[in-house]
Amino acid sequence: MLMEAILGKLLEAPEPLLNATGIANRLNTDPAVIRHHLHLLSDKGWIAESESGFWRLTNAGHDYLEGTPEQGISLKSLG
Repeated sequence: MLMEAILGKLLEAPEPLLNATGIANRLNTDPAVIRHHLHLLSDKGWIAESESGFWRLTNAGHDYLEGTPEQGISLKSLG
């Protein structure tokens, strides 16, 4: 569920990129825990990290979020 919450924060962010601390603050979670989950999401190809340490949704991440309930999560569950 934390990975889904992270994807939701990246999707709804007014800026296209967030760092681990920004996501942690938005989710009231330890930044170390967020960094671990960011790397897991990156392993799936759903997010990517820039050289400056900011994260963004990839095309595959957007596809996952917009997929059918069988393929992805419901956008309503992120709100």
